[in-house]
Formats: sequence, C-alpha cells, structure tokens
Amino acid sequence: MSARDAAAGLMVPDTWLAEVLGRPAYALRLPLPPALGDELERLPGAAFCFAKIPEPDAASCAALAAAGFRRVDTQVTLERGAEPAPAARADVRLAEPRDRDAVLDIAGSCFRHSRFHQDARIGLQAAHAMKRAWMANCLDGRRGAEVLLAIERGRPTGFLAVLLAQGAAIIDLIGVASQSQRRGIGAALVDAYIERWRGRAAVLRVGTQDSNVPSLRLYEGRGFRVVGRSSVWHGHLRGGRPE
Repeated sequence: MSARDAAAGLMVPDTWLAEVLGRPAYALRLPLPPALGDELERLPGAAFCFAKIPEPDAASCAALAAAGFRRVDTQVTLERGAEPAPAARADVRLAEPRDRDAVLDIAGSCFRHSRFHQDARIGLQAAHAMKRAWMANCLDGRRGAEVLLAIERGRPTGFLAVLLAQGAAIIDLIGVASQSQRRGIGAALVDAYIERWRGRAAVLRVGTQDSNVPSLRLYEGRGFRVVGRSSVWHGHLRGGRPE
C-alpha cells in the first residue's frame, strides 16, 4: 500500500516520526472502522501506528485493544483566558542560534512522562532522540512560532516552544534540565509565555499527561482549566498484526 493510499483512508503517514523510528509510521484517522484489524492487514512489513481517542469513546478504545494496540498515555488538554500571570521569577528570553546545542542537550535528556517514554517498545534512547529532534525543528524554524529560554549563569536551564494554530498559542514543548528541576524554572517559563501571548492569541492552550501530576498542578495554579482528555494508543505491527 502506498503512502497516498494510506493518507486517503484510515492511515495518515507521519513522515517525521517514521524518520526518527526508522520504520513506517501512521496516525489512525477517526472514526475507526468496525473491522480495524482487517484494514491494518493492508500494511506491509513492520509499521508503527498510533491513535488519540477523545473520552468517552469506549468503542474506539475496544477496537484498538482487539487489534493489539496498547494504551500508553492519557493526554489532558488545558486552556486559559487573557487574565495576567505572576511576574516571571527567572531570566527568560527568546532563543538565539548560540543556544542550540545546550537546548538540544536538555531536550534529549529531561523527559520521562511523554507517550514515547511510556512505551517500552520504543525505549528510552529513541524517546529521548524524538524530543531532541522535535526541539531541533523548533529552533531551526521548521516548527512553531518561538522558543523561550530560562537562563542561569549565562546558560539555558529550560525551554518553552510556542506553536500557533487556529487562533491559539499552544505550549508545544516545555522542558527543564534534570539537575535544575523543582526550582521554579518551569513556572517562570509558563508565566513568561502567558505574559507574551495572552493579548495576542484568543486562547492559551497546553497538553500534558494525566500521570504528570506536577505539570498539571503547575498549569492549574496559573489559571489553566481542563477542557478535554484523550487516551493515546500505540501499535507495533508486522503485516498488520502485533509483533
């Protein structure tokens, strides 16, 4: 099956993810067909497929489970209005070309809760590589609007990448160096983002993992409120069947 055939039906090719994983990757388009397993058998060779199912779509979750997919994450979406945020408590500025290596080092080591990190079949090294490649796209101007950095002693200790979509300014990715966590750096980055974008975007939005309790507390403490939840499912397939 060609990528064009997949894109026209159930499976939408994710070329970026395929490049990072080293195998074809597809997002499953909703609604899922009743005979999901039969459709997946059209995939030749090894492939990675994923789906994000808004709650409370129990039928889609059951279809994925029957096809051998595993639920790896519950994604929580939060939004807030234009009310002010507390003043940033750290030195926060826009990223510059000279910051690239330091930021990529943080992105490639600081995450633990993402759906890729929760998938043992992907593994820690590949999950870290995904986040590093994601931030490389943000820093190189291939994704998003801007990157904010928290600076201590002249070096980045955390970053926040902003993505614009349909009138919303979205926290696309936020990370703090492992040795600098739990010192208020993430909060300072979020405060700076709110101050920069609350008058320029209709909605401020962020997604995080249900298991990431500190992240949820941070956003809710800054006026974000939960507006939706989605379960995230991964399938590692060969010939359309679980490996």
